[in-house]
Amino acid sequence: MSFASPSRGWPGIRSRQRQKGQALVYGIFVLVGGLAALFFLFNTGQLSREKTKLVNTADAVAYSAGVMHARALNFDAYTNRALVANEVLVAQMVSISSWAQYMGTHAQNFLTLFPGCASVYTSWVEALRVGEYAAMCVGLFYAYEYVADVMELVPDVTHGIVAIVEGNKRIILGAQSVLHGTLPFMRARVMDEVARANYAAVERGDVSVEPRIVAAPMLTNEWNGFTRQYADDDRDRFAEVARLAAYSDDFVKARTWTSRGLVPESGGACLARWRVSEVRRRGGTELIGFDEWKAEDTASYHSWRSKGLSCRARSDVPIGWGEQQAHPAGADQDESSARLGGSPSTNPRAHGRASSAAWEVYSGLPPFYELSPAALAEEDPRLRFAVRVTRDRTETVASEGRSAMPVTDRLNNYRSDMPRDLMAAVATSEAYFERPVAHRDNVHGAARGTPRELGSLFNPYWQVHLVESPTDVLRARLQQAGF
Repeated sequence: MSFASPSRGWPGIRSRQRQKGQALVYGIFVLVGGLAALFFLFNTGQLSREKTKLVNTADAVAYSAGVMHARALNFDAYTNRALVANEVLVAQMVSISSWAQYMGTHAQNFLTLFPGCASVYTSWVEALRVGEYAAMCVGLFYAYEYVADVMELVPDVTHGIVAIVEGNKRIILGAQSVLHGTLPFMRARVMDEVARANYAAVERGDVSVEPRIVAAPMLTNEWNGFTRQYADDDRDRFAEVARLAAYSDDFVKARTWTSRGLVPESGGACLARWRVSEVRRRGGTELIGFDEWKAEDTASYHSWRSKGLSCRARSDVPIGWGEQQAHPAGADQDESSARLGGSPSTNPRAHGRASSAAWEVYSGLPPFYELSPAALAEEDPRLRFAVRVTRDRTETVASEGRSAMPVTDRLNNYRSDMPRDLMAAVATSEAYFERPVAHRDNVHGAARGTPRELGSLFNPYWQVHLVESPTDVLRARLQQAGF
């Protein structure tokens, strides 16, 4: 029996000793690959996080710009309504002044209204004879004299109110000019602050905001292309709104009535035709052109007389008259076609006596801001505004940017392929007109049978939301990136 030498070892033992450490080499390759995959996953996660943050920032920036647009449009609408309200007040003051002057002359023509009282003032004997009638005449005389004295004060008071109105208009117009002159600068500052605020709390680095002008059919939807100031002969729209608002007050629109006698004063043909005498009161206020409000009030006594087989109208006898104009200095308008409640045509003699000095403190209808003609032509005008927010590669929290991990040549192999070394996001906001849901039925005409209300700068119901970025903006972005 033979035995192997212990120094040479057992064969199985020698085989196992030679295989020690072979799995370690494989494990090292697996570990390196896992670390590379883990680093790649980390880097990809950081870039995805950066992209998500940038998209959210772009949405916030675009929405903040849209909010500014909607608020600016609503500011224009409210201030335009304030300007219209001031014009209505001017029309009312002109009407009251004209009415007061009419009341004053009406009171001064006391004896024309009551001819029987004339003998009372010329003869004490007659006054004693008529007794109670004389007492009534004296009472009416002092009452009308008091009315005439009070009415003399009204034109000065109303003129002072118009001067205050003009001051209000200048303040409103100044506010509108400041808004439209500074909005692009204020918007740029707000967008920049919103973008930086989104990164200031949790991130390092910088971010850049670039406005993108959105082109739509027939319209450049930028602020200065969406709105426009109308002045001089382009104030038709404001004049129409001012007339409608002023004429909603029946006192301004027309002040007319007719008082008819009970029986004809003249016999013969006039009695046969039952022609009774009338006191015709006519008056009204009109906007003449763009720079003058004019009011007139007259009353005349119209009677009939028989002549043979005919009944003819006598000339009207003026009882009262008053007139007031408001226009800029040297800008008196052509008033020949003004109806003024029918005063010139019905009471021509009283109309001829009505005259007054114009209030030249009034400046006329103001210039105003409204949607541009192209925007007004749209059934549903909308102001779209796109922004592009960019972040440089070196500012990202990744291995190639501001990561705490030192960058080496090997790590640079994992760099993302950013066009022009920029990460960018595009977002678009849209300002649109729509009344609140609670009022939509009434406004859109369902309850009142009126036409659907369209967007304009006389209606303060502009809102904002985010919309999908237009294709032309995205295409321009790709072209800038070199694609």
